[in-house]
Amino acid sequence: MRNIFDQYNQPENKLTHSLVSCLYEDKQLLNSFLKSFCSDFFKKSSNLQIEQQTVPGELNLLDDENDRKGLPDAVIYAEEQCLIIESKVSSTLTKDQLIRHEKTVRRRGFNNVRGIGIVVDLLPNIRLDNWKQLTWNQIYNWVYNETENSKWAKKLLDYFNIAENKMVENEYLTEGSITEFTGINFNQNNPYSYLEGKRTLKLLIKKIKQNKILEKELNADLNGKGRGGIKKGNLWDFITFKKNEKKKFTHQPHLTIGLNETHVSGNLTVPHGVKGKVKKNFQKISWKEFNEIIYKIAINYDKYFGKSEGFKPNIIAVQRRYPSQSSPPIHDGTITFDIRTSFNDLSSKLKPKQKTQKEWLRAVFDVIKNKKSNIQFQVGAHFYYNKNTLVNNKDADQVIIKSFLACKPLIQHLFR
Repeated sequence: MRNIFDQYNQPENKLTHSLVSCLYEDKQLLNSFLKSFCSDFFKKSSNLQIEQQTVPGELNLLDDENDRKGLPDAVIYAEEQCLIIESKVSSTLTKDQLIRHEKTVRRRGFNNVRGIGIVVDLLPNIRLDNWKQLTWNQIYNWVYNETENSKWAKKLLDYFNIAENKMVENEYLTEGSITEFTGINFNQNNPYSYLEGKRTLKLLIKKIKQNKILEKELNADLNGKGRGGIKKGNLWDFITFKKNEKKKFTHQPHLTIGLNETHVSGNLTVPHGVKGKVKKNFQKISWKEFNEIIYKIAINYDKYFGKSEGFKPNIIAVQRRYPSQSSPPIHDGTITFDIRTSFNDLSSKLKPKQKTQKEWLRAVFDVIKNKKSNIQFQVGAHFYYNKNTLVNNKDADQVIIKSFLACKPLIQHLFR
């Protein structure tokens, strides 16, 4: 079924149409918009008119979007005041276009004119006295904060999410974002989808990299490119360390963020192809050192998340092989277990209570020490989309950051 906002072909026109339609339908939402972005302009909002793809007071009868290219995307006006809205996604906002729109409106008798240009990223070279720039991220954040008070804000938020998925899929939006990270909100009423997962992962990585604590505490390289555009397959990305001796991430430890139907994970990954000093430090680790390091990691998770049933700290050791470079791996063997079960003071806190089983940890240690095949090691945590979820809010990035920080004892050992 076609979305009620899909009245145009151009994605940026669809976004503007969805925004303006909601402002038209919900006067309280309109008041909030003006208060947030143009607070000192209109004397009162009860008599405001809103129109799209036309100039104030004129009924535009042109059906072709191409015929309307010289017109403002939207106008909000009353008496002699007019607010122009011009939006862009892939095309560029230009000073000439904004001046043209302003002159067009003034010729129709509006002496008091202001404009808002909505863009993906702010353009510092465009500065006009009567115009201000906003990013789609700012609009999205404002909409998000209005969802509790307005059903139209909720519809608009959902549409922005869907629209960005389509724009990324069609490569209309190749850089930046329209939406902001608001948590990982998959549940029974909103089941996981690949496109929504892809959008969420991109925004999650972006927000994690904005927090400098990983650089300060773990020497993470927050300016690294990561995996880049994800075309198909599993949804995951990575952050490398500044101390890495090789540029290729498969040759050095890295922080991995993965997302699937049931959970999001934040892991420290030591790949099979690890090289140099790190390889030496990992392979020469003693059982005593390994046991102590994993215990410290388990204690860190207990400190951060306590008895929450919304997460599980794991070790995953997997042996795999690839028929070809682009094909999915064949898994020959996997050991995965909750690291808390290896330590009596932590396993006793589990519900239902679990007996300590140190043998799983010992088995992984033996595999690491005696590996002869393609074996990848991970330690980290899964955070589930269940009733106890820790990740269905805007601070979910902090959850993943804490998961990485919990792994600091092993990171320090690898790079010592």
